[in-house]
Amino acid sequence: MATQVKLSRIAISKILLATDFSPESQNALKCAISLAKRYESKLFLAHAISEEASLTAGEVWPALIDTVQGNAEKSMAQLKQNRDLQSLPHQVVMQAGETWEVLSRLMSDQDIDLIVMGTHGSGGIDKLILGSTAEKVVRHATCPVLTVGPCVRLLPVERFGNILYATDFSSGSLRALDYALSLAEEDRAELTMLHIIEAKPTSEAELVTWKRRDCRRLSQVLPTGIDLPSPPELEVEAGDPAQEIVRLADTRNADLIVMGSHSDGVVSTHLPWTTLHHVLQHAHCPVLTVRAA
Repeated sequence: MATQVKLSRIAISKILLATDFSPESQNALKCAISLAKRYESKLFLAHAISEEASLTAGEVWPALIDTVQGNAEKSMAQLKQNRDLQSLPHQVVMQAGETWEVLSRLMSDQDIDLIVMGTHGSGGIDKLILGSTAEKVVRHATCPVLTVGPCVRLLPVERFGNILYATDFSSGSLRALDYALSLAEEDRAELTMLHIIEAKPTSEAELVTWKRRDCRRLSQVLPTGIDLPSPPELEVEAGDPAQEIVRLADTRNADLIVMGSHSDGVVSTHLPWTTLHHVLQHAHCPVLTVRAA
């Protein structure tokens, strides 16, 4: 039986934007600013300066490092000219080092509530904006991560009108439910709760039985006393989770997908990550991932 959860109101007082100054990270900036306004958050603009130039042989590497740092400083100065950003409390953090190390340290030192990052490219894992670091962020960040992928259409400026919460009933996805419900309440959004059955039934009757069972499980995890404009819609489908989540998000015109993430297993081949990776790359709306406590 699924565990009944108690709704915990979320607080987003500090948002960390990880940027590489690409067009996709500009899209993520818009999303971070929108959330910072709604939650009256402080925004940290973070960029990790690559140390790869220091590996160059000979006496050329100091000049290369200076060039990389100078270009990053110019890009950050341009980013800070965003008008909406001027009205928000914000802080720039630029440090040399490996991206995940910089973000992890900042996340811990500043007690970050949410990380926002963009992705670009439609290829493999290495096409994520932070390279292989993206997986580390999504799976190991102690706070939720909002990813704005390459297929994201026009972002909602003021609110999320439709939220799709996808669950496999793991501890991470149950923690993610708090965020889905709190965001839906805050934005007066329509909420759809989705579970995908991966196993193949032996008959149509068995599939019907499974769907009824999992609809009950979805209803059982809903806390009492939630304040939504309408009761959440419960959806149970069968098939490949990655493809079905993206398809249902499109069908529902979702403005946000909320999912749990897994931190265990083999890094690049663990099935939950391959599911997440597909959703991050193909979803037409931002994806909020929440790791188990």
